[in-house]
Amino acid sequence: MKNIWIKRTVGIVMCVVLCGVIAWAQKNGDTEKGITLADLGVTEAQKTQIEEMWELKRQKQIQALDAWKTLNRLAKDSLAEEADIQEMLDQFRAKRKELQARIEEAEDVLIQTLPTRAQLHLTLLGVLDNGLPPRIAKSRTQKKDAGETTSTPSDEQTK
Repeated sequence: MKNIWIKRTVGIVMCVVLCGVIAWAQKNGDTEKGITLADLGVTEAQKTQIEEMWELKRQKQIQALDAWKTLNRLAKDSLAEEADIQEMLDQFRAKRKELQARIEEAEDVLIQTLPTRAQLHLTLLGVLDNGLPPRIAKSRTQKKDAGETTSTPSDEQTK
């Protein structure tokens, strides 16, 4: 009887040691760092340009969401006049085109000055236009803002 408990205890200790060795090996194997902009040959001035362009894209997303909310309220307002609706739509489209032109101009400047590898990585990340919808993450300070909520369009609104 005593012999069985010793075997079980040794088995459990061996499992714990094996798991510890595996965890230690995984921890020490994860020392590989990602590629930085400096590794890709991006200068400090170019980094500043990238950050400014990213801020423009973030502003575009915020502006689009705000405009969507305003237009959605206007669509629900049955007393809104056609002239008011047209004016809001014209303002919305003008702001959108102006901001998109600024973003395209900033991208063109970066494409002409950035090294090819940096262009490739920034395109894959979505910093430079890759044709996919933007996924701009909110900074920590924005997440902490209490009154900020985002809504997504319903199925009826996306059709």
